[in-house]
Amino acid sequence: MFRPDPEHEAAAPYTRAFLTVYDAWVIRLSNRFAWRCDSGVMLELYNQNLGRRHLEIGPGSGWYLANTSAAPNPGHITLMDLNPTPLSFTARRINRPDRVVESVCGSVLNPVPVEAGTGYDSVGINFVLHCVPGDFTEKGVAFSHLAAVLTDDGVLFGSTILGRHKASRTLFGRALTAVYSRVGAFNNRHDDRGELETSLSEAFGECSITDVGAVTLFTARRPRRRPSSPS
Repeated sequence: MFRPDPEHEAAAPYTRAFLTVYDAWVIRLSNRFAWRCDSGVMLELYNQNLGRRHLEIGPGSGWYLANTSAAPNPGHITLMDLNPTPLSFTARRINRPDRVVESVCGSVLNPVPVEAGTGYDSVGINFVLHCVPGDFTEKGVAFSHLAAVLTDDGVLFGSTILGRHKASRTLFGRALTAVYSRVGAFNNRHDDRGELETSLSEAFGECSITDVGAVTLFTARRPRRRPSSPS
């Protein structure tokens, strides 16, 4: 029987039906009671770091982009996901007359698609990395791909749930992790803070990592540019 590859399998649960309850289940319930990190903490990353031209990786329901106080920034948002359903769901939610919203299908394990362009002031990757298969020696390449499309003074920000950071996880959180891992939605068993920091430092000259409950939040600046191959 055909089974999707692990990356597409992790993206598959984001159906239209799930996205209609995403705000209640993830934003209001799971973040507070499973991961002990109120959604307002992650929203503050958007309030502080959102730029005029923004790339959002794995937008989910678009709640953070719809609720940030950084408006009217950004004026141009590109959404990127493997699954077209959250792309269309979020695009409708955040669209408004003074904003350009574009969507592109792509994986953070590959370079950002050419059609997405470069020159982003900010990149958000919130609650994505714990879904991506592999440990940070494999999925850490995402940071280099995203650094490549940022401006020199641009910022990457986001959050993840590290599989090896269990001290602040509740019984509810442990149960959710077990279920999500079993269905392929979580791939974070081997993720730890040290490898996250190493991967960020390979792609950026400056990074900051903070733990709130079971959630690890990060920002990174001064993207490192890989030298072009000789023609």
